[in-house]
Amino acid sequence: INTKAMSPQSKGGEDLEVVLEAEKATNGVDLNNASTSIKTSYYTRQPKRSSFLKYPLTLSQRIREYRHNRCIMAPLAYTVIIALIVTAFVGLLLALPQFLLGILLAPLLRRQKWIVQFLYQNSIARWGHINIMKVAGKKNQGATKSEELPGHSQTINQRITVVPGRVYIHPIPQFIDNIAYLIVSCPPREAVGNLPVLGVLVDCGEDAIVKAHLGGIYKKYYACFYTQNKDIEGIELHAILCTHRHHDHTAGVGALVKELTMKRNGESKAKKPILVNAGRSGGDGQPKLYEENPGNVIVVGGAVEQVPYCNLYVQNGCFVPLPCLSLRNGDTTLENDMNATISIEVIGVPSHTRGSVVFALRSRPAPDIVSSSAVGANVSHSQTHLFTGDAIFTGGAGAPFEADLERSRDNFLKNPKKLKSKNGNSLIRPQAGSLSTERCFAEVLLRASDQYPSESSSGSSTQTALLYPGHEYTTDLLMRQFDQKTITQDGHWVRMAPSTFFETASHYLTSAHRRALPQGQKLLTIPTPLDKEMIVNPNFRTLKRRGEHFVNAILLWYEFGAENRVPAENRSMFTPTNKRRKDSIFTTVYSNDLNTILQDLRSGKIDPVSAADQIEALESKLDENLIARRPIPSTLPSHKNVYLGILAMTVLGSAPAAVTLSDANIMNMAAPVESTDEILISKSRLISALRQFGLLSGGGSVHLEDIIALLWDESRLDNKSKEHDVESSIDNDLIELGLLKLSMFGVALNQPSWFSKYCVPCIQPKPDYDENSWVTTCKLKRTNGELQKHDPKTCLLCQGVVSSP
Repeated sequence: INTKAMSPQSKGGEDLEVVLEAEKATNGVDLNNASTSIKTSYYTRQPKRSSFLKYPLTLSQRIREYRHNRCIMAPLAYTVIIALIVTAFVGLLLALPQFLLGILLAPLLRRQKWIVQFLYQNSIARWGHINIMKVAGKKNQGATKSEELPGHSQTINQRITVVPGRVYIHPIPQFIDNIAYLIVSCPPREAVGNLPVLGVLVDCGEDAIVKAHLGGIYKKYYACFYTQNKDIEGIELHAILCTHRHHDHTAGVGALVKELTMKRNGESKAKKPILVNAGRSGGDGQPKLYEENPGNVIVVGGAVEQVPYCNLYVQNGCFVPLPCLSLRNGDTTLENDMNATISIEVIGVPSHTRGSVVFALRSRPAPDIVSSSAVGANVSHSQTHLFTGDAIFTGGAGAPFEADLERSRDNFLKNPKKLKSKNGNSLIRPQAGSLSTERCFAEVLLRASDQYPSESSSGSSTQTALLYPGHEYTTDLLMRQFDQKTITQDGHWVRMAPSTFFETASHYLTSAHRRALPQGQKLLTIPTPLDKEMIVNPNFRTLKRRGEHFVNAILLWYEFGAENRVPAENRSMFTPTNKRRKDSIFTTVYSNDLNTILQDLRSGKIDPVSAADQIEALESKLDENLIARRPIPSTLPSHKNVYLGILAMTVLGSAPAAVTLSDANIMNMAAPVESTDEILISKSRLISALRQFGLLSGGGSVHLEDIIALLWDESRLDNKSKEHDVESSIDNDLIELGLLKLSMFGVALNQPSWFSKYCVPCIQPKPDYDENSWVTTCKLKRTNGELQKHDPKTCLLCQGVVSSP
């Protein structure tokens, strides 16, 4: 839509008139036309699913489409609920045995999340959910003073700087523990007082509280710049970003949009008209309007999420168009353009809901934005601010309501004994339950650290990331990690480095203190630095263990199974870096080491500078596990370890897949596959994940990155025929999991069929390795391959317990 602005002659020379001429966009797409093939990064209307399907569909793909079709599943969900009620009533009436009722209802109860998925969208469910939260929220807040802003936390004094002097983030408390976020953009120095402050809101559960905080934030921070301009009365809110469709994140959107639209339309004649557009995109540098009426507010949501009042449907990987206010007076044009200072990228995370997204705000413009006032492009310290909704919390994750059903035998956290029966042929379902959550965590981690290229960036800029969850769950989630009833065997503290325990305990003590303050003084525990979250969040710790499983597996393959060696002249140069947090509230060290340094310093054995260096290095000693693991000489991995290595490649090396094929095409995401062997594993993604967890320093004289590259080369069946083909390098990064399994462990390409889902004897197939597999042909002794290595005389926690001979 092209926009033309004119300044006609008037008597006083002060009145401005903006003439908007709307014409059909050049990239307009008729989403209801199945023959349309033009690609777009977002949609202005709800996409029609049938337009994105490629026929014919397989039976599995068709079942997936039906399983997530609201027209089919919503009535079916009501039917199931009625059937459950009738069955329960008949059971009680006829006094059926309890075990018979359990047999009949157990399959349905295991799928209760699927039923809730469709019943939750009902207007009655919305009314009940919102009112319960409002009542509980008022009770939780207690009595507040008239001058205090409503909410479960005192947030008016909390402001996070994104771009100094221009862009800030203000948290807004809602309901019992919900949190919305207001992103404000101040005009540049030359336009202060003439252009208003722009606002973009992330999630809106309570419109009344949002409006109250909009006024309070403006009065405290920004009203002082507009004492001479009475026409500007507050923050101009022009966009609402919804992470997902749940009522506690979207209930206030409709009322807020309606009030803002009516207010602006009523004042448009009295005020000077202001152009609202999406910045300058493309080489022509012309502004492109994303709304026909400057008084409207855009509501952004996932293209398949069905967010209420949504009018801009975004897909994975696109950048949200941000508002720009411009005021032209003669030859001078003043602008407050959010596109010139920041960008907001969409990250698809289908687990909590099928269309959940994470908004990644970065302190630099998007790659295709061309603006003369781009101040964010020259910053040397780039920041990423992750608005995760219910996908990631501080210390935990949201429930995977709309992921595939996770079977009990696949959840090793709850059933660790089930892991013993796994082998290289065991079925892996990365779209189910906790595995889908892990892949979403890995996706957010990699996308947060992956800075898109910029002409002004040299690649050496320091990058930090902050996490902004949709709920204040920090204290409760951290407390669960210390509860002996809920702690898992694999996640027990004795298996971790002491630094992980102390960092988590420190974060819990800090958050518990802030949340235990009196009513009206409670403080939020967010945002959380992402590098700290990687320590205190058990889901990130699980990802790191996955990386360790893969490293162990690939090193064994390189020693016993690799056909070739990495040439010395091709080995990568790698220097591991030991990054320590400098902003921790508490620092824990071993007393014995500290006392030794103090004694040496007092006696003059070391100088103050050397003492300072040694003290600074003390904290790193807590990263070493007290009970180490060592491989027994001449041993090979067990079937369990083979399975863990394959599972690690799947979780860390593959991107999250959409729920259905139509979702994948609409959201620009990976499609669900019918067989585990068909999952595409990315070499660069796997290496980036290992780098994030500091696991690339292993491998001895040969760098792990080179070993992974060697594995990829040996796994390609056509590597010789395409040796000199330049175009073959395009797909060199991706390879099917089945080929990696075959090359790495000799696991045959015979994945279990769908029949094994119902055939009890077929659930766990016997290991089927290739006859030439190094796992089976080697005559070395087969054991679990691990022994505990612990000396109580040298262990820093056991010294003094065992007497010396």
